[in-house]
Amino acid sequence: MEKYQLLENLGHGAFGVVFKAFNKQTHEVVAIKKLMTKYYSKEDCMNLTEVKSLVKMHNNHPNIIRLKEVINENETLFLVFEYMECNLYQRMIQHEKPFSETEIRNMCFQVFQGLAYMHHRGYFHRDLKPENLLINKDIVKIADLGQAREMNAQRPFTYNVSTICYRAPEVFLHSPVYNSAVDMWAMGAIIVELFTLTQIFEGSSEADVMYKICSVLGTPTDSTWPGGLDLAKNICYRFPDLPGVRFSDLLPNASPELVNLVATLLSWEPSYRPTAIQALQHPFFHSCYFIPPTVRLQDTSFTLLDSMPLVFKMAMQLYFTRYLVPIKSK
Repeated sequence: MEKYQLLENLGHGAFGVVFKAFNKQTHEVVAIKKLMTKYYSKEDCMNLTEVKSLVKMHNNHPNIIRLKEVINENETLFLVFEYMECNLYQRMIQHEKPFSETEIRNMCFQVFQGLAYMHHRGYFHRDLKPENLLINKDIVKIADLGQAREMNAQRPFTYNVSTICYRAPEVFLHSPVYNSAVDMWAMGAIIVELFTLTQIFEGSSEADVMYKICSVLGTPTDSTWPGGLDLAKNICYRFPDLPGVRFSDLLPNASPELVNLVATLLSWEPSYRPTAIQALQHPFFHSCYFIPPTVRLQDTSFTLLDSMPLVFKMAMQLYFTRYLVPIKSK
């Protein structure tokens, strides 16, 4: 750590403290995360989820934070990351009015690209929220992979993950098996927050948040989420009886394309939510088709532009007619 000069404290949490620092050798400004847990060997350090996941993803996607160095000094672990100006939550606080659809499109297109790459590499994040999306000028990067898990990791997965207002309903209901669809749910909530500057499912407890979800989506049924009814029965949870609202009424000033994307992401049934690569194919992002090479998926075996359809196809007609605003075919 001798080559780094700590400049300021950027924040802290249960994991440790993050500092802004200066590399005296390269003259770079970096962010250093000092972890509270003691690590006694290099193997322990490299098996840490945040380190392991970034290494496996080759640490080189333009929309995923770059881990520059891992330092274990006196049994204290320091993770050195590239420095970013702020996070999305801070940007929202600074914003005097809701973001325009163009701004939302540009930011979310980058996040979905990072997620598509991450999911393709076999990981899902599990804790997506504005605080974990870092911004530097107009570039957005996914950060804080401490809760990330491999798709084929040993089950069951823990359910006490993610900030509750971005937590998918299957996690609330203690599903022993869930997947990258939880990241897509979180993105639906984040998009609404960008458009309104308010959390769509803000609540003081898990029960409160589930009530807010039901007030928007309506009580799930055998048609909209049969698996959820079974999960609720297993833990003796009773859904509140609520009719829900149309997303077009919830977002009255949004385009049909944005409303449609949000409503699909916020589907009760996880399999009805689009994957990250499918979300990138949605008509809301059609103006992003011709993008600079620097922000394209950095994997020759996984090329986004080769597989884009003309119209995004919704999974379930019943759910479409109940909650979504139809989009005219082009």
